[in-house]
Amino acid sequence: MTVEPTPTASRVVWLERLYDIVFVACVGRFANELGTNPDASHTVLVLGWLSGLWLAWLLVTVRLNRFPDERWSTRAVVVLQLMCTTVAVAAAVSKSSRDDAAGIVAAAGISLGVAALYAIVPRSSVSDVRVLVLPVAGCVAVGLSTLTALVLPRATAAVLTSAVVLVFLVAVLGSYLTRVARDQPVDARHAADRHAQLFLVLMGLSFLKVAFAADSATGVVFAAVLGAFLVGFSLWVIYIDGVLPLGFPSDASRQRTWLVAQFALALAITVAAAAVTAVPVTQSGAMTIEGALLEGGAFAAGLLAVGVLALSAEHPAVRLAFGWIAVATLVTAITMAGLIVVVPAKVFSWLVAGAVVLAAGIEVALGKASA
Repeated sequence: MTVEPTPTASRVVWLERLYDIVFVACVGRFANELGTNPDASHTVLVLGWLSGLWLAWLLVTVRLNRFPDERWSTRAVVVLQLMCTTVAVAAAVSKSSRDDAAGIVAAAGISLGVAALYAIVPRSSVSDVRVLVLPVAGCVAVGLSTLTALVLPRATAAVLTSAVVLVFLVAVLGSYLTRVARDQPVDARHAADRHAQLFLVLMGLSFLKVAFAADSATGVVFAAVLGAFLVGFSLWVIYIDGVLPLGFPSDASRQRTWLVAQFALALAITVAAAAVTAVPVTQSGAMTIEGALLEGGAFAAGLLAVGVLALSAEHPAVRLAFGWIAVATLVTAITMAGLIVVVPAKVFSWLVAGAVVLAAGIEVALGKASA
């Protein structure tokens, strides 16, 4: 079968921009919950939700990358899936138990919407329809397991759904992406641009949230505004000037590493912003253990993630990667110090921010050297 050319694959279309904006808003809402209630069980719950949302985003991204179309049927499914995502997140963070049933149905609708997207792929765009079986079957399985929460005890349904999602995630990262890379090669330009768009929207909204956070006693904290923009611009330099030019990897195994690192980076930015704005400090203004772990750990993970991105890219930059990994190690040391000794929260945040600025400086220095 001859596969028709896909001229829209090399650019991020407006439908994808809409998807990313709604996705980031939902991710940010969950991150706020993590910041206000950072105990271990709640952290696991929130990170589980964020992982599931990312898996849905990844599958939609692959679908619109390899089988792009802007038919009204595709638009309708995407909008309905976004509506389900919004309702599911709103119900999950709601304090009222009356929202539970609607949230469960909507959460099932997220994965069933992804299944529908793959089911309506134009057959002229597919060289082998069997490449669509795994995402359709896997998403249907996730959706049905989610619906069991309507009849089974909540804990039992959560374990069942988590197991199904985990198996599906392993199948996607382990075999499906490899097959797609072989049978329907990913458009590298589109993939890189789509992840860059998600990064910019997520980073911009996250650090604007930090800048807009006002102290109830003193009002606008101008130091926080300055710090937010320093960190935000530094991350922008690291990604746009450092990571993006290295290219999306063509090798399937490196693609997996690159995609997981992208998820880690997105998660780190989200958690870091939530930690800075929502995790309370002690009465004396010292950094709490939870705050140090979330804020310092998130930034360390984010810097480690960009290092992995630099190593797994199409054109690896080893010196740059190890420079960023070294800064990630520095942030880890700062975090450990915050767990051992009493550190004022503002001092801790500025030390971490300084490390991020240092990472951007490494990119500028090595970028000029390589140029």
